Amino acid sequence: MSKIVYLLFLLFGFNITLVWGQKTPGVTSRTCGTTHLREKLNQQQPSLGLRQERVRKVVDDLLLSGRARLKQPVIQIPVVFHVIYHTPAENISDAQIQSQLQVLNEDYRHRNADSVKTLAAFKKLAADTGIQFCLATVDPTGKPTTGITRTYTDSLGFASDEAMKFTAKGGQNAWNPSQYLNIWVCNVQNGFLGYAQFPGGDPAIDGVVLWYQTVGKFPANPYKSVFNQGRTATHEIGHWLGLEHIWGIKDTGCDDSDGIADTPPQDNASNGCPTGTIISCNNSAQGGDMYQNFMDYADDACMNLFTHGQAAYMQAMVSSARPGLLNAVSCAVPLQADFSVTDSVVVTGATVQFYDNSIGLRATEWQWTFAGGSPATSLAQNPTVYYSEPGRYAVTLTVKNGAFSNTQTKRAYIFVTASEPRIYPNPAHQFTNIELPADYEVENILLINNLGQTIRSGIPQNALLRMNLAGLASGLYYAKVILKNGRVVTKKILVLQEQTQ
Repeated sequence: MSKIVYLLFLLFGFNITLVWGQKTPGVTSRTCGTTHLREKLNQQQPSLGLRQERVRKVVDDLLLSGRARLKQPVIQIPVVFHVIYHTPAENISDAQIQSQLQVLNEDYRHRNADSVKTLAAFKKLAADTGIQFCLATVDPTGKPTTGITRTYTDSLGFASDEAMKFTAKGGQNAWNPSQYLNIWVCNVQNGFLGYAQFPGGDPAIDGVVLWYQTVGKFPANPYKSVFNQGRTATHEIGHWLGLEHIWGIKDTGCDDSDGIADTPPQDNASNGCPTGTIISCNNSAQGGDMYQNFMDYADDACMNLFTHGQAAYMQAMVSSARPGLLNAVSCAVPLQADFSVTDSVVVTGATVQFYDNSIGLRATEWQWTFAGGSPATSLAQNPTVYYSEPGRYAVTLTVKNGAFSNTQTKRAYIFVTASEPRIYPNPAHQFTNIELPADYEVENILLINNLGQTIRSGIPQNALLRMNLAGLASGLYYAKVILKNGRVVTKKILVLQEQTQ
């Protein structure tokens, strides 16, 4: 929220309860209260600024030394949602909370469907942060939990006094913030959609606050609003993990920044749904304003990325300022096996580099099994495997950490192609598969009859094209594979259609 708008709120004393009663008239652009909270807390606690500056200095040192990345491939942060309600509408559903969790995991792992809309100038900067979230299954006393607490309150709403974070004030006390991310969901009455506390503050109020109408994604979130896609939580958790607004600490001007190298300098907050290239602070060479960044102020449907620099910063902040989260075991599956490869489609005789992408606790043991590969097994974290024969092969990884163990099998995961094109079945009837060497760069595949006429064409996907032969007369045809380097490879296909009686 800009300083001018905030002063108007103070001057005229708007009744935010009435403004926010049903949908969001009066809140037509994003309003984040994190900076306001920091200023307020700094006035109340003169030493807070110094503590938080020390936290940022440690993070900067980790980044400069190249030690910002976490040791485990993907961390998993246990979350507890504290739903504080006075009316039934404020007591949001489990489905709305589950929807919010899904949005967070998609956004922080760069698996959000709208990432395809990222501007071309920033596509290569968009990152998987290596951070995801789960509902806590164990509370601080060791008892089972759904990861959701529900508290009826006599308060009609909550302003900026943090009362929602204290049971004695009609809210709910925080769970140990070194082991959980606390998210309070309530009727916020200070004009903000949400806010968060930066690392280094008071543990009793550490976490994120969300206005209940911003939680989750439509239709689980039933409110008609430009803030009903769950991105307020994505934005505020970015602050909780140390990120500033993309334009910096000040509301306007080019003399400060967010401290992230790969986010362009920007004059002020974006609003609504900008399009095209917007230039400020001489940032044209960097692609202009990155208004689609989750740490800007665009509408929910118009933000879609974190950058590699932001991902590294958040990881460094977890390892230095929130290290207890690295060993938190209150998720349903504290350690989940997962893996990836440089390329899952390779030509015969290739080697494949495997990467442990396990989620949650850092694995201390790895047991791999590679069907068709050499070696057939491995105890390395990130092994390299050689494949000598064409085929589709399964891969299994078991990861362990003490008493925790988890196994992941991906069937037909590695596709090893022959060194020359293969056609099967051949003879063929209704269809045939044209399998190409993985190192072929194909421009087009043509099916040609004996008269030299092209009667079918197609582009392979993952080195394979399934060609429809229905309706063709029996006879000899030719598959003409045209490569981008100009080379042409031709193979014969015999079509034998069933004879009708």
